[in-house]
Amino acid sequence: MRFEARQRIQGTVDEVERALFDERYSDFLLKHHGVLLEVQTLEVKDEGNVVRRRIRYRPKPVISAIGPKKVPPEWFAFVETSTYDKRTKELTFANVPTSNAISKMMVNTGVLRLRDVNGETERTMEGEISLKLPFLLKPLALIGEKVIQSEGLKILDAELPVLNRFIAEHVRKA
Repeated sequence: MRFEARQRIQGTVDEVERALFDERYSDFLLKHHGVLLEVQTLEVKDEGNVVRRRIRYRPKPVISAIGPKKVPPEWFAFVETSTYDKRTKELTFANVPTSNAISKMMVNTGVLRLRDVNGETERTMEGEISLKLPFLLKPLALIGEKVIQSEGLKILDAELPVLNRFIAEHVRKA
């Protein structure tokens, strides 16, 4: 399933870049985001025009059980592995579930783009969410993909005011 989202951030592209790659942002995001239970920066490598990073996220579980089986909260955790090109203002990403069983079934990849719009930043994210289920469960894959997309957009939407606040309180005051 393809997805696309657009948001307007209250800051220049330079301010948004500085915020997203600020080592304080993960803690700030966790403290002020209502859906995320864990945000842990695993690795950041600034290679000049390219920044590579790995960040672990664990959102609040959206379901507690599937039938009689309890769903462990770890099933919702994932690691974003991304590469940001400072020249093109594009971040390519893959969100890989930390649960081995889930990571074999789910693919979530995409591109995030930043562009200037009258002194603010338009953030566009597009990509794909795909569940690879056995043939008899294929109808459930479509439902699952829609649920995952919806929850992912909730995480993104809840991040926007946090990012705006971080830019105002930390990036502009630096």
